[in-house]
Amino acid sequence: MKRYRYIGQITIGTMFLLFQQCVEPFRPSLEDESLDLLVVEGLITDEAGAFGVSLTSTVPVYNDWNIVTDYKPVTGALVQIMDDRGNSYLLIENRAGWYETEEKDLKGTPGFTYTLLISTAEGKQYESSPELMREVPQIDTVHYEEVNRTHFDQEIPYEENWLNILVDARATGDDNTYFKWEFEETWEFEMPGYVMVGHGSGESAPPPSMETIDIEFEKKHCWVTESSGSILIKSTVESPSNEIKDFVLQSIGPPDDRLNIQYSIMVKQYLISGELYNFFRLLRESNKETGGIYEKSPAQIFGNIQCCDGSEEALGYFMASAVKTKRIFIDPVEHHIAEGTAYEDCGWHTDIPRYQKVFLYGTYDSGNTNVYSLNVYCTDCRIRGTNLKPDYWK
Repeated sequence: MKRYRYIGQITIGTMFLLFQQCVEPFRPSLEDESLDLLVVEGLITDEAGAFGVSLTSTVPVYNDWNIVTDYKPVTGALVQIMDDRGNSYLLIENRAGWYETEEKDLKGTPGFTYTLLISTAEGKQYESSPELMREVPQIDTVHYEEVNRTHFDQEIPYEENWLNILVDARATGDDNTYFKWEFEETWEFEMPGYVMVGHGSGESAPPPSMETIDIEFEKKHCWVTESSGSILIKSTVESPSNEIKDFVLQSIGPPDDRLNIQYSIMVKQYLISGELYNFFRLLRESNKETGGIYEKSPAQIFGNIQCCDGSEEALGYFMASAVKTKRIFIDPVEHHIAEGTAYEDCGWHTDIPRYQKVFLYGTYDSGNTNVYSLNVYCTDCRIRGTNLKPDYWK
């Protein structure tokens, strides 16, 4: 979930007057540009693991200290999760703003109701709405389809194939159901072995040439795993059959390298309350539609956390849900998506620029010529991922 920044009721971008004079930024006055709100992110499931909660707070809209973050950790809080059967779980702060139980093999129980309790170091008390952990139906299918997209290059249209990853889900009863999904995608990749190599600089330097590079295997072949960052929700309110069909989780196309060798996606499916569904829906719309001066003005979006005395609400959410998972693999022979590369902007050369740190990539010319890059990312796949094959890999 994107971090929150307090923005009052409106956000106005900095406006510049670019005439032949000094640049004067426009800084409108806000009602309270320094309001400090608690931001909560918490999720417990019926999967074994620690119960964890993130506590941060908003920062001022105007940043006079060049702070680059949109949030700051909340430390020194007392955090507990309680259920409706009298069980209590204490969460310990093990890094700034992150609280989790010392027990690492806890499981939530479907049918139990859980409440998050927070007491900050300043003495403010917060409490979540009681959240019923719902049992979750199995994921029907995770599948994919190729779609054609039209893009423009200098007003000239051209077509590209993209791959949409889709999920189907079916509610178990007749009541409206609110689904939420997350995913974790893993793909296999290699460093490029045939690259354009420069040979010095200046007018007298030889022209660059394409060379086949010999690379140490341990830094050539890797796997990378990334988690979903989008808010993926859908309700069955408008579905007479109480099911979801062909909901798009992810779209992959050139120049992405996810599909070059082998790709896998593991989908997690949750059920949430109508209250949390509306919270995530508003948050998604706000994140998508902000950024332009004529776009919808974002407001504070409150979740299911309130200050116990009713004087203040918190941003964020506490969620309890069972979870169902499904993993699929996709091989290159199963699609027609053009290969891409994550190293398009890399540069390699044979000389060592003075006063600049370089990283050895590999060799060519039977090992007689070294190839370097100024960016370690461009020379070692382990900077981006791991060369240890995942246990679940085919």
